Amino acid sequence: MTRFIVLLIAAYIIYYLFKNSLKSKTSRNVTQHHTDKKSDAVITHLKEIAYVFYSATKDGNTCDVCMELDGRHLLPNHKILQTMKPPHTGCKSPKGCRCTLVYVTRDEEGSREIESLLKKRGGMCDKQTIDRERIG
Repeated sequence: MTRFIVLLIAAYIIYYLFKNSLKSKTSRNVTQHHTDKKSDAVITHLKEIAYVFYSATKDGNTCDVCMELDGRHLLPNHKILQTMKPPHTGCKSPKGCRCTLVYVTRDEEGSREIESLLKKRGGMCDKQTIDRERIG
């Protein structure tokens, strides 16, 4: 009886792997006009995020790129986040990139105002610009 169960499980695993390999081959050959579940989840998640705040560890080991991006507010789909999302590989710090992103959702106070300001400014600006615009 145990052999039968083991054989049944092995057959199911082989079937599952074969089915998935066929599915991946057909998806490579066909142009995809729809998004998969993972990218749908990312898009849904991005819809809830108003903006992203880039935060670097400010010490003697912080590289110039990280220091330049520190304190920047960005829209979640900004091109810099595609290439410089922490921990980015181009960081020159001997300790490696220690930057983080702080995600601010639309339900937080003032987030929609900052989001609209970022849209007007091309998707990125520093804290001083935001403070100046909000006061003025």
